[in-house]
Amino acid sequence: MRARRVSSLVGATAAARLLLTFGDYDRRLTLDAAEALRLAPLVEAWWRRGASNAEVRAAVTWGAPRSMRSAYDHIEARLAAAGGPPRWTSQRATRAWRP
Repeated sequence: MRARRVSSLVGATAAARLLLTFGDYDRRLTLDAAEALRLAPLVEAWWRRGASNAEVRAAVTWGAPRSMRSAYDHIEARLAAAGGPPRWTSQRATRAWRP
């Protein structure tokens, strides 16, 4: 049981770290640590379906609207859309993804 909690914590930490980098790609997507930790399970769901960090980042950052209410809301909507990542091929991963 304890090993499962540690594993879960490690995954959530890695997911939060990835989410915190989105602000480097687009300042409007800057999150604080608490927001990143709340969104981490959505990233972990993408990873469980086989998405790479680049695919998660692309789904959130590419084609972002000019104005957005909040970074948290935008990221949550993108990651929750369609229940997870599309089944991309490496060629399609270079295009903008729109929910």
